[in-house]
Amino acid sequence: MSSNSDQELVCGLNTVHQIIISRPKSVQSLYVGEVLNARIESVVDDAEKNKIKISKKDPKFFEKEFKDINHQSIAVTCNKRLEESEAFIQSIIERPNLTFLILDGLSDPHNVGACLRSAAAADVDAVIVPKNRSCHLTPTVRKISCGASELIPFVIVTNIVRTINNLQEMGVAVYGSDLKASLGHNEINYPEKMALIIGSENKGIRRLTRENCDELIKIKMSEKMDSLNASVSAGIMLFEIKKQNNSFN
Repeated sequence: MSSNSDQELVCGLNTVHQIIISRPKSVQSLYVGEVLNARIESVVDDAEKNKIKISKKDPKFFEKEFKDINHQSIAVTCNKRLEESEAFIQSIIERPNLTFLILDGLSDPHNVGACLRSAAAADVDAVIVPKNRSCHLTPTVRKISCGASELIPFVIVTNIVRTINNLQEMGVAVYGSDLKASLGHNEINYPEKMALIIGSENKGIRRLTRENCDELIKIKMSEKMDSLNASVSAGIMLFEIKKQNNSFN
């Protein structure tokens, strides 16, 4: 909608609400449908408190701007959320407890968005993805994440293997999810600083990535199924890690 490369149009009830709550000064306009339900009215109330311009739009507006996305008749024009560089990892490495989620070659925005949601729920410190051959923070990712994209740092790195090696040198243990692994995800004791790598559903983590992991793990399951959705696997493993580290009260 806007030709300004520093701005973006983002839709979805939870995502829009989270943007207004967490960074209201970045929002230029809120767009809502002609008929408001209670949840959208709550978003409108918060927008009004932050003196954000509100415009009512007919269904054609949302259909034109979000052809293949469940927009829920709500959107904002806002400043783009900046993706982090590799320097961000260095800036938080001294924390006593750290969990990174590394997505190796995930190109489906629905999977990436769902992984972000699981990562935020499990209190992950950052999600790391490669610069190439990977999905970044697209509008679909933002929508599917249900606001999680506003809560968790999203780090873009040039080379995943080099990043893995750098993490290991800084005392971070790296675990790769691999269907051929012999060790179950709940059969080891996770250290306070660790990274979990999830690969694509079709190919899994790449060979060089796999070879540089400290340990390969898998979710042991019924023989009736041979794999799980990438975001489901991420959620199961991350919550086991957090449970062991007593991260939830």
